[in-house]
Amino acid sequence: MSTLYREFILRGPSAWQALVAFVRTNAKASIDRERPLRVIVTEAEAKRRLEQNRYYWGVVITSIADQAWVNGQRFSKDAWHEYFAREFGLCEDITLPSGEVVTRRRSTTEMTVSQFAEYTEKVHAYGAMELGVEFV
Repeated sequence: MSTLYREFILRGPSAWQALVAFVRTNAKASIDRERPLRVIVTEAEAKRRLEQNRYYWGVVITSIADQAWVNGQRFSKDAWHEYFAREFGLCEDITLPSGEVVTRRRSTTEMTVSQFAEYTEKVHAYGAMELGVEFV
C-alpha cells in the first residue's frame, strides 16, 4: 500500500480548486482507515537561480575540470557534474511498472535555492580538499 502524498502550489484559482477537490475526495476514506490527512501550509521555496547555476558551471566545475587529475587522468565538466550529482545530489526511489524499485538521481534543475547552495558548497569543498583545486 503506498502512502498518499500530493503537493499543491497555490498560484491561482485552479490550484486551489484542485486542492479542495483532493481533500474532499480523500479525507473521509483516510479517516475511516484511521490514517487522517495531514495538511501543512508553507511558502514554496524557489527553484535554484540562474546565477547559482552560472557560478557552479563557470567557476566550480570549470576549475575542477581544468585542474583536477585522478589516476593520471583529467575529466570533462560533464563527467565531473555527473559524478558530483551522484555523490552529493538528491536521490529518490522509483517503482517501475515491473515492481522493481530503482534509485535515481534527481536533476540539479529540480533543486531549490538552498538545496543547490548546499550542493555547490559540497562540490567546492571536495574540489579544494580532495583534489587540490584552487578557486579564483
